[in-house]
Amino acid sequence: MINDVMKIGEEEAKLHGMTKEQSQSEVQYKMSQKMLAILHRMGIVSEEEREKIDVLNRESFSPQLAKVYV
Repeated sequence: MINDVMKIGEEEAKLHGMTKEQSQSEVQYKMSQKMLAILHRMGIVSEEEREKIDVLNRESFSPQLAKVYV
């Protein structure tokens, strides 16, 4: 699975002209979004909590494509 994630990151880096580190941040941010969606759907986090966590994740991962993900 790690190799699959790394492959996705490398493909994104090529597609968007990013460094390997930038593409890894993008993948990590996307993964965090998916996890948040699951937690929200299960009722573990509220919409307000999900939004706050997403802001923190954007600060942590600094995704360049964050505007596209919204």
